[in-house]
Amino acid sequence: MNNWTRSDNYHNQFLISPDETLSSALILSEQNGLPPHAVSVAQGKFLNLLAKSIQARRILEIGTLGG
Repeated sequence: MNNWTRSDNYHNQFLISPDETLSSALILSEQNGLPPHAVSVAQGKFLNLLAKSIQARRILEIGTLGG
């Protein structure tokens, strides 16, 4: 397992509480045959922090899949 995956696993298990809505969305995406291309919870929180830190007013997300 590479360092990024280990870091994500650690943060997702011990530092970030489970989110029922997110879990449901991921389960529905899998049930509907969507590829598993979602960012991890830790990566999503980091992207949110970056956007807030630069006071982004607009963000373009390409390919939301089950989003």
